Amino acid sequence: MSNSGTTDHTAKVARIREIAMTVREPKNAGEIADAAGVARNTAEKYLTQLVEADKLATVQRGRETCYYPDPVTQYFDQIRDLINGHTKDELTAELGAIREDIDEWKAGYDVESADELRATVGDDIPASERRQRRHDADDWDYYEHQAMLIKQAIQLYDTIEATRENHLASAN
Repeated sequence: MSNSGTTDHTAKVARIREIAMTVREPKNAGEIADAAGVARNTAEKYLTQLVEADKLATVQRGRETCYYPDPVTQYFDQIRDLINGHTKDELTAELGAIREDIDEWKAGYDVESADELRATVGDDIPASERRQRRHDADDWDYYEHQAMLIKQAIQLYDTIEATRENHLASAN
């Protein structure tokens, strides 16, 4: 196989992976193939490999198999990225900052949750205030999710670092 054939193959695989790993709704192999500009059988081959590698999950829609990013893998990848990119102290500081923002929303709007804040959007308030409340509620949900991930990263931090150190020591 020529070098250009290898490059083309690698590019196809990369396009299939990129599309499959970023879909918001499960897509069948034909839809992913069309978006990647490859043949359906090529997409099916690599989508199957991604499922076997636990990168994608599947769901049946009638007779079609549809693919979407595996949520468990994504969850652990996010935690790994947090651990790889930050010290435990940085994660702790970020968690504190998130909690401060949430406490400000609780006090400022006199609510206890993002959904409770969303329920106030129907109150008799100006349109700009309604937009701001929706925005703050969306941010609140995102922050809650990030806080959960950061807490998990902090709890696993020492275990992950010890595992890396043990692996490196045994490799030498």
